Amino acid sequence: MNKKDLIALGVSEEIADQVVILHGKDIEGHKAKLTTLQTELDGAKAQLTEAGTAIEGFKKLDVDGIKAAADDWKAKAEQAQRDAIAQLSELKFSHALESSLTGAKVKNSKAVQALLSKDALKFNEADGSIIGLKEQLEKIKSENDYLFDDGTPTPKIVAGGNSKSVINDSVTRAARKAAGLPEQPGEK
Repeated sequence: MNKKDLIALGVSEEIADQVVILHGKDIEGHKAKLTTLQTELDGAKAQLTEAGTAIEGFKKLDVDGIKAAADDWKAKAEQAQRDAIAQLSELKFSHALESSLTGAKVKNSKAVQALLSKDALKFNEADGSIIGLKEQLEKIKSENDYLFDDGTPTPKIVAGGNSKSVINDSVTRAARKAAGLPEQPGEK
């Protein structure tokens, strides 16, 4: 359901805007959870495949080779786990940043992200917020306010109306007379 559907049901435009924003935040939360779970699943599948390959390799090795391979496998598993945690943290940060920018009514999040100093931003795991973002957004908004939606409605173009002449009749007659034309259009 979008804003037009809500307005068609008789909901005011302000309430429809708020419902759309809340609905968007809810969808972003679900997307983030889905992406997180998909990343975890992909990581688990990769580890399972590597483990199966390693087990098959263990069957062919001697005891010293198995010990060396086990140590090697342990190091690879630990590295894969660190990589997965780093990737998951980056994903959570990206989703939180995108959600925060949407909440700040940014018109073009990619343009604003290009202006952000991401090194100065920190992701707060506890509440999912980004520390330092508010200050940077205030600075960007003061320098580039066109990147943010200020809430003013888009002008509506009204088609047609009565088309009365805006020129005084005496002026029109005088101009037509000076041009050698009849006083009223359509006359000869």
